[in-house]
Amino acid sequence: MYILVSPSRYYILPLVGGIAWFLTLSILLIYWLAEGRPVYPSQINPYIAFISDIGAHRLKPVFFVGCTVTAIAYAATIFAAHHVRSDPRMYGIRDPLWRRVVSALALIAGVAASVGCVCMSVFDTRWAKELHRPMLTMTFAGIALSALCTEIVYSDQMRRSAGYKRWRP
Repeated sequence: MYILVSPSRYYILPLVGGIAWFLTLSILLIYWLAEGRPVYPSQINPYIAFISDIGAHRLKPVFFVGCTVTAIAYAATIFAAHHVRSDPRMYGIRDPLWRRVVSALALIAGVAASVGCVCMSVFDTRWAKELHRPMLTMTFAGIALSALCTEIVYSDQMRRSAGYKRWRP
């Protein structure tokens, strides 16, 4: 399998996702404050607007791009973390079947969370409130399941570390 980026550079993936999400939230919050804290028609709380409310009205492109970049970076981070840890070419070992299955479940949940995040930005609170909340739930459920599976794999690896044949590829 051809690796586009060296595993020593995989730290860039969560960094890109975190910066994209921070910038998205900052832009939406600053815009909302600069506009004088308007109350949107889809807003549930009259004092504080959710980012989905702000993104649904005038800043839909910012919200969509921010969610998409963050979702892609999240899915790539989950893939990279499980690929580097379980690739037999990396450390010269092969994980037991149950660890590979749990890693695959983490990958599937991470992709589902990413799809939910992108769909959440498309189906906004203004025009598609009935679809927005299930996509929000899908995003958080995928993140939670992915984190749980990753924790299971890593905690088992820490308790019962395998004898590595080599440390570097």
